[in-house]
This record gives sequence, structure tokens and C-alpha cells, in this order.
Amino acid sequence: MPRFEIGPAIRARLGGPRFAGKAPRLLVFRGEYWIDTACVRAARALGWQCESVPVPMVGHFPREGLARLVQTLVDFTPDFVLTANLSGLDTRGILAALFRDLRIPLVTWFVDDPRTILMNSDMMAFPEAIAFTWDAAYLPYLQERGFGQTAWLPLAADIFLFNAESAESWALPPTFVANSMTGQSEEMMNRLRAMDQRTADRLEQAFARDLVTRERFAEGVDALLEDGLPPLPPDPELRRAVEMAAFVEGTRRLRVNLARTLCPLGLRVRGDADWSRYLPPEYCGPYVNYEADLPAFYRDCPVNLNATSLQMPRAVNQRVFECPAAGGFLITDAQPDLFALFEPGTEMICWHTPAECADLFKYYLSHPDERIAIARRARDRVLRQHTYQHRLLEMERLLRQYFS
Repeated sequence: MPRFEIGPAIRARLGGPRFAGKAPRLLVFRGEYWIDTACVRAARALGWQCESVPVPMVGHFPREGLARLVQTLVDFTPDFVLTANLSGLDTRGILAALFRDLRIPLVTWFVDDPRTILMNSDMMAFPEAIAFTWDAAYLPYLQERGFGQTAWLPLAADIFLFNAESAESWALPPTFVANSMTGQSEEMMNRLRAMDQRTADRLEQAFARDLVTRERFAEGVDALLEDGLPPLPPDPELRRAVEMAAFVEGTRRLRVNLARTLCPLGLRVRGDADWSRYLPPEYCGPYVNYEADLPAFYRDCPVNLNATSLQMPRAVNQRVFECPAAGGFLITDAQPDLFALFEPGTEMICWHTPAECADLFKYYLSHPDERIAIARRARDRVLRQHTYQHRLLEMERLLRQYFS
């Protein structure tokens, strides 16, 4: 594998002790993930020294980008580098090897299925590579890939965007803000068919037999395609294509089924234009901008709905934190981690089936005082325990413990 040539002056500059100061020095790889900017804002609010460098989401660093990165490393001398989903790192592991050679802690926070990102690569198998995952179901896989340390770190609320008291009147209808996943599903299924029609047929049969569940998804593609045929070959591209197609198509089915159940009761959906393929046009509305519009939107809806994507066997998504932080009331699915983060029934209302969700929707829509009380308790919990400042402090605690 090709490697960067590192001169003695750079090694000496970057070879000092880590976490020697009272506040960490954090360098963030800033891609297009919402979590990148949230972490920069949170770090600066904590009084940390924090810099960021833009990184490409697709392809490799251009030459000028690499030069800027190396110059920032030399000038800033970070205690650790943070990237979401390995954004900015090349698939051959050349950039990871640079951090390995310089012994700079390289921290990855996975907020999507790491199996489809790493594809069984061992490029992060070195002591200074640390993996945090928003879903603990993937910890065994990350440990197999050889990371120096792994830990569960849930998502949180960016209180610089989502931070308002609960409303006592509402200007909008109860709403499910969501992408239908239709375009993504069609793209992934077509890609799988082009790679291997027989495997695509097996996945479609798995959906027909209701084998594509959260529990099976956590176990991997062989569990999803448990149909008496031999396991898939170890081709990482094919296995990734199956996993991606299962995730997006399974999520599409879940969201469409839930919307069809609740829209006749007064729910409205806001998202992509493909919702009109499943629902009457009067039930559908346009996309809600994440930063500019979503915080006030949550607060102005009497009821907000949540359905977690299939790639999350245990975890809760960011809406569970952001909606109450913005003063909104949320009904969410009963993900296992929800019970470790909130007190269901008093701080968070959760459903197990679409029929139960419909009952809860009707009840809380007609009980505004209960909605307000629950939303306020949920917001208090988020502000006490579930902001990105809290997550960075937990990250710092574990990193200091490990690297000391």
C-alpha cells in the first residue's frame, strides 16, 4: 500500500503528548453530515479549541485539499481528529495510514450502517483508530475490524438549532416529516438487479415472506436471505448492495404503511414528491428545510410522528432529541435504546405497531394538556443529558482514559 512520506520535522511537531491541556484540541472533518457542524458548534461552546477542514463525500481529497489538511495538522496539532462515517478517508487506507504513522487519534462516529461503509476493510485496525457508533448492535462488527477502541455513543440535539419552549397553540396539522425513500429504493434495487438478478429475486422473496426485519437486519445479509439456498459469496460489493437495498426498501415499506394508517385520522406528510404515489395529494406537502424551517415546524405541530429506519436495530434517530428540544411533542417507535435514554410514558410516547400508533395518535391529539406536559419533560431531559455538548464530553472522557 502506498504511504505518505513524513519528514522528521513534521513527526517532531506532531509527536507530543495527547490531551495534555485542560481542554482538548479537536479537528473535525467537515463533510455534508449534519453532525459535523453540530460537533463544531458544541466543541466551541464547551471552550475547546476546534478547527475544521472540508472533506469530499465522494472520491478522494484533491491535491490542494491534502495540502490544507497537512498544514492544519502541523499548525493546529490536534489532540484528536473526528470524522462521521469515515468521510474524507480513501478506501485504500492511505490517509488512515498517515494518522497511524503520526499516532494521531482518529475518531470515527458511525451514524449509518458501518458494514456498508467499511465493507470488511481492516484499514482502521490500529490502536489510535477509535470507533463510536450510534447503534450498539454494530459494536461486535467494529471490534472484528480491529479498531483500537469501540463504544456506543447515541445521537443528540444541536441546541443551537433546536431550542425552544413548548407551544400552547399550534398553527400546523399533525405531521410526519419524512422522505418516502422511494427514489433511493428504486436506485438500490436496480443496482442489485444489474449486479446479480438471482440475488435480487432472493431479496424480493425475503420481503414477500416478511423476513426483512430489524432483528434479522442486525444479523447481516445472510440472515435476511435465509431461504434454504447457500449463503451469499464473500463479494463485498454484492453484499453491500443487498444490505443497502434491504435497508432502503424496508424503510420505505414501514413509512408508507404508517402514513396510510394515520393519514385518514388527520396526519399529514411533508417530504419528497413520491409521497403522492401512495397518498391522496391533500395529505402531502413539500420538503421542510432542516436548518431553516424544521425547528419551528416541530413546535408548531400538535403531534409529530417518528419511524426509525431499518438500519437501526436498537438506536433512536436524531428526531427523538431534536423534536422535544424544539418544543415539539413526538410519538416515536419503541426502539430498545429509547428506554435507556428517556422515561417512556412520562417523557416519551412510543408505539410498537401501526395500530397502536393510531390509537396513541387519536388519544394525544385530543389531550393537549398531556401533550404539553410530556413535551416539557422530554425537553428538560434533552437539555440535561442529550445535547452534542454532552456527547463530546463523554467522548473526551473515554479518549483521555484510553490515551493516558
